[in-house]
Amino acid sequence: MIRKILKGVALFLVLDIVILLVYGFVQYPKAKGEQHFIAERIIHASKEQVWEVISDVGNYHKVTAPNIHHVEIVEGQGLGMKRVCSAPDGSSWEETCTVWNPGNEFQFVVNTQKEDYPFPLKSLSGIWKVETVSPMQTRLYMDFAYEFKSPFLSGYFLSMGMKQAKKETEFLLDNWQQLAENKK
Repeated sequence: MIRKILKGVALFLVLDIVILLVYGFVQYPKAKGEQHFIAERIIHASKEQVWEVISDVGNYHKVTAPNIHHVEIVEGQGLGMKRVCSAPDGSSWEETCTVWNPGNEFQFVVNTQKEDYPFPLKSLSGIWKVETVSPMQTRLYMDFAYEFKSPFLSGYFLSMGMKQAKKETEFLLDNWQQLAENKK
């Protein structure tokens, strides 16, 4: 009886792996090379108010989705700043600010080469920009560029991760919008 159960479980696992591999093969062309996840929002607040909210990069964990548990600035301010972000499971990663144009934009590049980097990414960076639409309307634009280590299996992660990324980005944008629009 136990052998039959174990055989069934093993067969189920093998079928799951085959399905994942086939799905990854079908999605392979979409996951090859650098990808971009872009989000933007018009916020009814001045560019200065929006910048003040989004440039508080040491408190990112207070406004973002629960996938980031804590953020600590470990070195510098502005250009060259390093911060460590950690997830609820204890994993963490280091980010370096490579663009800091006060009042306009900033960019962080994630150190994906670090031995304990927890995600299957070859590279990851994000740029945040604010642009005036009118005196009390600001366009907030975010562009996350990423590349998977293995494009073959990344087709699966690409489709599954995109849904989660959209959900978490909307959560972040909602929080930033509320903070900026309620700023006196």
